[in-house]
Amino acid sequence: MADWNTELYLKFEEGRNKPIRDLISHIYVKSAGRVIDIGCGPGNSTILLKKVYKNANMVGIDNSPNMIQKAKQEYPEITWILKDIADDMSDLGKFDIVFSNSVLHWLPDHTKLLPRLFDLLNEDGVIAIQIPYFFGTPIYRPLYNLVESKKWDSYITVKQPTTYNDVGFYYDLLSAHFSSFDIWTTKHTHVLSSKDEIINWYKPTGFKAFLDQLKTNELKEAFLSDIHPIINDIYNEQKDGKFLLRFERLFFVAQLTK
Repeated sequence: MADWNTELYLKFEEGRNKPIRDLISHIYVKSAGRVIDIGCGPGNSTILLKKVYKNANMVGIDNSPNMIQKAKQEYPEITWILKDIADDMSDLGKFDIVFSNSVLHWLPDHTKLLPRLFDLLNEDGVIAIQIPYFFGTPIYRPLYNLVESKKWDSYITVKQPTTYNDVGFYYDLLSAHFSSFDIWTTKHTHVLSSKDEIINWYKPTGFKAFLDQLKTNELKEAFLSDIHPIINDIYNEQKDGKFLLRFERLFFVAQLTK
């Protein structure tokens, strides 16, 4: 995929931080020596972890040069590494906390991926993961109907760029590796000021994999233009003029025990 747009992504930083704060609040560890944030983006999740684990050696990794550059500029006290988590990570060592927010759905085969992340844990180490359930949002099915339509079918060849599994899948995977863990879903409600903001919320995330397949700005704009009627049909204006974007997410936290 094309590199990430850090400016547009951070436009909704507080909203994007909601699930990060929720996930951190369920990590019942008072201190940690080494913490890694996998898919750290521009560092907004990593710095929230650093505020809780002030004395930890904090490492953030991401495969986006733009994201890592932004993170280095904003938080030079943290170690930032440009690295794809699909590659071998054994050279990074072991960690007391392995954290990942809104990343794993971009990667296939979680049956193989997650045990690789478990292997990064120290004894008594904790893994904390959040996976957005984009398929549960009202826009998901209409969006994919558009992608699969005659107009866009030849332009957008990768129709399913993300990986989603149900709660039972992750429960079975975790129960095979951990004696106890927490797993839950939460639906966050994000208050946005306009329908254009709904488009801008999704442009650097849920729409990105489709937009990246379109070769010209004209095609990108035409695709976004076709999304506007979908937004109009789904999202209703509240009495104060705002719009509510509801988004379900899967969380799990698990700790190795001796």
